[in-house]
Amino acid sequence: MANVFAPYGLLPMEGAYGSPPTYELTQGNILYSNTTAIFRGDLVEVGADGYLIQSPGAAVAQVRGVFMGVEYLSTAEGKMVSRAYWPGTDVASTAQDTIVAKILPLNLGSPLKFIVQSDVTGVTFADIGENAALTAGTGNTLNGQSGAFLSGITTTAALPLKIIGLYGGKPGAGGRMGIQPGTTGPYSGSATGAYAWAIVSINSTGTGTVGLA
Repeated sequence: MANVFAPYGLLPMEGAYGSPPTYELTQGNILYSNTTAIFRGDLVEVGADGYLIQSPGAAVAQVRGVFMGVEYLSTAEGKMVSRAYWPGTDVASTAQDTIVAKILPLNLGSPLKFIVQSDVTGVTFADIGENAALTAGTGNTLNGQSGAFLSGITTTAALPLKIIGLYGGKPGAGGRMGIQPGTTGPYSGSATGAYAWAIVSINSTGTGTVGLA
């Protein structure tokens, strides 16, 4: 069964050693006039003006964390609201200081593992150990979930993600028994190939390491 293309950005899976993904969120600020929507599961970085922006997902040095939500004083509703995504509008300049983004930091002592869907090129066992970018895609404005997906798999050290496994197939073949090939139901699909799911960690923030060829 072919995989359905339905990416949702970076989904926390577990700690570096298989422990539950427990973590403390940190905070950052978004400029009130930033019209680019930021969705839950997107990578974010600090822009030249010091405010958080959606990361292009192509350079590890700038990545600050994974966006998990935001609180701000809504102009339309006239009150503080909590949202799963930043809509890119709805805050007046006089309420700039109310915009507080919730960020999952990536410089943890025990790096987190994430599940992420690949693009049409897909991911295979041979890609484990390589690095990759994250393409923003189209986020869902109904539930605030990211539409970002894995792309551009190569050895470039500056890329923000490192592939450490396949979310599907058998453990001996680099898989984690997630999406199961040859079955039916909501968890069926191909463990490799187009739109397959990968397990990734954040490449060494600020330095990066060359991926395996």
